[in-house]
Amino acid sequence: MPDTDPPRAATADVWQVTARDREWLFRLFFLGAFGYLIYQSLRILSPFVTALTAALIITLVFYPAHAGLLRLVRRRNLAAAAITVLALVVVVVPFLVLGWLLLDEAAAVFPHVRDLVTQPLADGSRGFDLPPLLARSWERIQQFVARWDIDLRDIALESVRQLGNNLTAFGTGVLKNSVLVVFDVVVLVVAIFFFFRDGPVIVRGVVDLIPMEADDKQMIIARLDQTLSAIVRSAFITATVQGALAGIGFAVAGVSFPVLLGFATALLAVVPIAGAGIVWAPVGLYLIYSGATGAGVGVLLWGAIAVSMSDNLLRTFLISGRTQLSLLLLFPGILGGIQVYGVAGALIGPLVIATLLAFVRIYHEQYHSTTHRERSGST
Repeated sequence: MPDTDPPRAATADVWQVTARDREWLFRLFFLGAFGYLIYQSLRILSPFVTALTAALIITLVFYPAHAGLLRLVRRRNLAAAAITVLALVVVVVPFLVLGWLLLDEAAAVFPHVRDLVTQPLADGSRGFDLPPLLARSWERIQQFVARWDIDLRDIALESVRQLGNNLTAFGTGVLKNSVLVVFDVVVLVVAIFFFFRDGPVIVRGVVDLIPMEADDKQMIIARLDQTLSAIVRSAFITATVQGALAGIGFAVAGVSFPVLLGFATALLAVVPIAGAGIVWAPVGLYLIYSGATGAGVGVLLWGAIAVSMSDNLLRTFLISGRTQLSLLLLFPGILGGIQVYGVAGALIGPLVIATLLAFVRIYHEQYHSTTHRERSGST
């Protein structure tokens, strides 16, 4: 019977694996496993993205104080623990209290606005009259959009109702998931401590893992540092201070929902040109029109002097001449980031855009240098 098995030499040639093949197989396996582990780690950490982002922001704000204390005591654990406690007292606890007050006011804002807009007063007039000039303009706008069966009053009411429902649902979810909230606070505190203690080591370790030229990595780190400085030191701190000052002014003037209006002031403080004036100016004018002239004038003066002027003073003091991020990048980055990633997107959005611009610059430089070498070689 003839032997049908192929020659052993041929079989060995077909299944022979070279050293180069082993190297490529190892690379594929390692990169696949590495990418899978990164993906799973991000999934595990995703419930705590907001807490980790808040910890990063607080660390950046208080890091100069931590560096000074570390030089004084020369003990990393003691310095990190002391500044962590300071951050909890100064930032975390007040923000938790303000968040609770904000949710409490948000639940009552829709009925209040609905009454102002729809219910008639005792003398038969509407509950929300406008000055004659604005009233005529409002009527013309309503007549114009009525051609497309659009009711601006219903749109405004629906928007306020939806906002109130979202905030109320968020507060209800917080109460139902109180255990997760406790975990978030624990993660926040632990992350702040370790960011203070091991921050430089973590940054150096991450930078060393990037498979890029040292100059390119340095440029990316510099871009991210500028972005973080512009967001945290300029936008975040100044917006928070402006919101707090506006809320204090509204409370002293007897304005309804001072915490909610203060939060809106902080949120809109990043808007170019107008900024916080989008909130305090209409509030002051409305108080004057409604008869509370003293309170209205006080709100306008407080807004112009204390709220808006603090923006220029704080930016000059906090940035200290460092390159500021363009508003064209900062403003849509913050608002778009919040829309996509939630609260954490206020920091993630601009960082993603800034990193993209750094990569575009690296690609541009590498492309031009390669093209120049090819042209030089061809000549």
